[in-house]
Amino acid sequence: MSAKSILKVSNVKAARKTSKTNSRARISSECISPVEQKSCGRREDPAVEAMQEAGAELSDIFKQLKDERTAAKLVRAIRCRDARAVQSLIDCHCRVVNFFSTRDKDCVRIFCAFGRNQDVTVSFDICVKREVDECRRQFW
Repeated sequence: MSAKSILKVSNVKAARKTSKTNSRARISSECISPVEQKSCGRREDPAVEAMQEAGAELSDIFKQLKDERTAAKLVRAIRCRDARAVQSLIDCHCRVVNFFSTRDKDCVRIFCAFGRNQDVTVSFDICVKREVDECRRQFW
């Protein structure tokens, strides 16, 4: 037999949730008078939403690199300068800009744009140390 208990709750006020992750930044237009705060028009900044989208998408891209096979594909694609292989591993919001080399590394530059009007753009380089020339390239 299970015991059932009844709990009576009274005079409880809901706490206001103040989460920074769920809040949206707001920008205000110019006010006619600083006293009349109610007349200020407020609208949401589209760049904030685009920044959140960028964070989520880029996080997903880098999460998939935890998989050893995926990481090995990307390393080989960068060393062989295979833009199609790199593009297949990154999001559709991103594109391969170019490949370049440093003294001891092979690199790819990636450009990503997020938001309805490309409000947020991110570009970054991924470089891998050149250990073995799997692509049989000749260096001068």
